[in-house]
Amino acid sequence: MIALIDTIFNPVLDWLIDIRLYLIKASVPVSRPINISNYLGIFAHLGPYWITFISTAFVLGFTYVVIYIVMSAQGLYAKFKDSVKWW
Repeated sequence: MIALIDTIFNPVLDWLIDIRLYLIKASVPVSRPINISNYLGIFAHLGPYWITFISTAFVLGFTYVVIYIVMSAQGLYAKFKDSVKWW
């Protein structure tokens, strides 16, 4: 009886062991910051302080746009919630 159970479940156990080994070996590459001189070459000549300022301005602008989109969609969410009665 034990041999029958081993015959049935050994492929599954081997498969699970292989998945575990693949997950243990998995790795994520190290991230690198964006080099603005690769994309906007003219700003590379301005110096490190201006590059920092321009990078910060782009990040803050992107953050503002995302927050604006989320806040404008909040009213849409409220209208959807009112139109569909969940209770």
